[in-house]
Amino acid sequence: MFSYVFMKILEMRPGSYDARMDRASKGRVRAAKEAVAAEIPPGSHVLEMGCGTGELAAMMIGRGATVDGFDLSPSMLAVAEKRIVDEGLTGRLSVRPMGVDGLDRLPDRTYDSVVATLVLSELSDDERRFAIKNAARVLKPGGRLVVADEVIPRGKVRRILQALLRWPVLALTYVVARASTRPLNNLTGEVAAAGLVVDKEIRSHGDAFALVVARWPVEN
Repeated sequence: MFSYVFMKILEMRPGSYDARMDRASKGRVRAAKEAVAAEIPPGSHVLEMGCGTGELAAMMIGRGATVDGFDLSPSMLAVAEKRIVDEGLTGRLSVRPMGVDGLDRLPDRTYDSVVATLVLSELSDDERRFAIKNAARVLKPGGRLVVADEVIPRGKVRRILQALLRWPVLALTYVVARASTRPLNNLTGEVAAAGLVVDKEIRSHGDAFALVVARWPVEN
């Protein structure tokens, strides 16, 4: 079962977040980030929503990108800033304290790619639509939106199984961290509604996780 509602618990120890998350998810979170990074063309200027500790950003930089990241967690950003120094990423990675509500302050058609991993499922419906709309707005013509997140499986039996396996962890996460996530019901539909062309959706982990790649149309 690919459920990461417990990630909020692990965020309480940001210095070891990546290693603990990798162990807790049996490598699945890191694999998801690697899949996102693999979709980013070399030389891209990337915006990462919810950049956390900068692990995905470092992967994309290793493939020749430059990354602007934002996150609401000061402790996670402190780890990202330390990564910039320790890994010599100055000039390749910049981070700022910001939530998705700040996306409308970014200029139009600025980025070659926008990415988000296990971020949209943390947002309310209005926040998610706002984030996707503005992600589309800041993309250059032909630019890519790459999203990896939990989704609701398409089969009835799989949906029931997902709910049964997810609720105990969801309850624990809320008790400890007062936070939760919700698998997405129509990710590709919401992406398309923002004017993006969906090029592919790859489902995995019992149909409960999706990698979606879309692009802003090239203007004629």
